[in-house]
This record gives sequence, C-alpha cells and structure tokens, in this order.
Amino acid sequence: MTKKAKIAILASAAVVLLVILIAVTPEIIKYVDENRAVAIVNGEKITKKEFSINYRSQIDYYYGLDKAFLSQRVDGKTYEEQIKENVLEGLIIRQIELQQAKKRNITLTAQEKKAIDEQINQYKNDSQNRLQFKQYLQTIGATEDDYKDQLIKLQIVSKLYNEVTKNQTASNSEIEGYYNSHKSDYIQVKASHILFKVSDPKEEAAKKKKAEEVLQMIKNGQSFEKLAQKYSEDETTKQKGGDLGYFRKGESGLDKEFEDATFSLSIGEISPVVKTSYGFHIIKVTDKKQLTLNDVKDEIKSTIESEKKQEYYKNLLEKWKKEAKIKKFENVLKSVSI
Repeated sequence: MTKKAKIAILASAAVVLLVILIAVTPEIIKYVDENRAVAIVNGEKITKKEFSINYRSQIDYYYGLDKAFLSQRVDGKTYEEQIKENVLEGLIIRQIELQQAKKRNITLTAQEKKAIDEQINQYKNDSQNRLQFKQYLQTIGATEDDYKDQLIKLQIVSKLYNEVTKNQTASNSEIEGYYNSHKSDYIQVKASHILFKVSDPKEEAAKKKKAEEVLQMIKNGQSFEKLAQKYSEDETTKQKGGDLGYFRKGESGLDKEFEDATFSLSIGEISPVVKTSYGFHIIKVTDKKQLTLNDVKDEIKSTIESEKKQEYYKNLLEKWKKEAKIKKFENVLKSVSI
C-alpha cells in the first residue's frame, strides 16, 4: 500500500471518528450531567436524574408546572426552592429506607415484580391511558425503566415498613380504653331528609322560602315521608320518603353542617331548615343507637395499630437519619429546572 493510500485511509477513519464523536457527545454530556450527585447518603448517591424525575412529578401533580407560581417568594425563598428542599429530603429518607431494607434482605419476589410489569403494560396497552402515560413520562423526563425503578423502590419501602412494625399490635385493654374514650364516635343514626337544591345563588331565597313552607306543613301534622316524595330534589332518596339509612359521623357524604344538625336531634325530632353546599334540608332522625364494643372492635384495633406503627416508624426514621452520613450538593440542586 502506498503512503498516499495509507494517509487517505487514516484521514477517512479520522473523519468517521469525528462524526461519531459529534453525534454521541451530547448524549455523553447528558449522561454525565444526569449522574451527578445531588446528595450522597452513607456513600450512595442520589443522582440529579432521579431527583429531577421526582421533582418534576411532584410539580406536575400539585402545581401543573406553573413557573409563575414557583417563582413567588415566601419567607425569603421561592416556592421552587422550598419544593426542591422537600423533594430532596424525601429522597434522602427513601435512600436510608432502601439501605435498611437491604440490611434485612428485603427484596421483591418474582410475583411482585411481575405485578409491576403488568401495571406498566396496562398503562401502555390501554387505549385511554396509553397517550396520557407517554405524555406523563415525557413531562417528568423519565423512561419506562425509570418509572419502573421508582415503583420497585416504593414497594420495597412498603415491605420494610410492614416488616419493622409488625409487632406493633393493640391489646384488648387498649381497644376497650379507646372505645370508652371515643364512644361518641360510635353513635349511629338513621335519618331522612327533604332537599331543596340550590344550583344558582339567585335561587337561594326562593328555595329557602319553599323549605320553610314545607317545614311548616310538617309541623302542622303532614307526613314527612309523603312530603319528601313530593318536594325533595334528592332523586336517590325521595321515593323512599327521604330515607338515608344508618350512618355515623363522616359517613353520610354530606356536609359537616348536615351531620352536626342530624346528630343533635333525638329520635323522631325534626330539624329547622339547614343550609349546606347542596342547598336547604329538612332532617328527621328515625333511629339512633350506640354501637357496642363488639360491633367496632376490629375497626378500633386497626386504628390503634395504624397509629402505633406510624409513631414507631417515625421514631425509627429519626434514629436512622441521625446515624446517617449525608452530604448535599446545592450547586447540582440549583441546576435542576422544569
């Protein structure tokens, strides 16, 4: 091979190499940047990419990527700075939890991993959710693998929680004590109502007047149930004479004003006209009873154990965090944007 031919081949190779470098350099730069640490926890880093995914996800969910809102300042910091600090704090805690899970050999089973894959495939294959899922990944800057990684980590943390709190149980004496000190929470009423809906503020005076007229009819001896069938605008209950069935506080699906009025009534008593966000109501209590300890024992047991587990885990997290070696990189944190 002549000297000229060798030079030509080398020159061609150099051109090809240059083209390849030009093509891949942005990807290399992006990869290096995304893998910079926003924090290091016990020697393990939280990458800029992972932080960015979680930050964008929270911004998108709660604030709709509203840059004007994020730039507002409160107590010397912008909302953006405060949210970044909160997200980083959450990721630091999660990293500590994952490390604790690893110490305890807590991992996902093949079946649990399969369930996550099936969940993602459902998003991808469902005609209604497919485009939305794709847009969501683009918005938060994540791939499917990134998204899967987040789900895996969340489930491992959930298994850690279940493992370390499994001995936080409720004794019979604790259950009985809770019941005795919360008896008013376990009163059940059976009530009926007549509703006069207000969908426009202009209707309010007329609807209130009508409600007062019907209330007077009841006071004059007319049947509550028949008047409910005739005048109530609650289509679900009117044919049953306004009967809502039995419920406890927080179970009616109606406003606090409605429940406060209902639970203040005695059996057979009729309320005055009560205003809620739905409109105006006339309420009649047809029965009221105190649930027994046996009726609510399982519910109380679950409540006590949930509270005990949360408190126990909170104290564990504080201990683990205090023992952890944590280093944050504020310059990397500041470089993350939406």
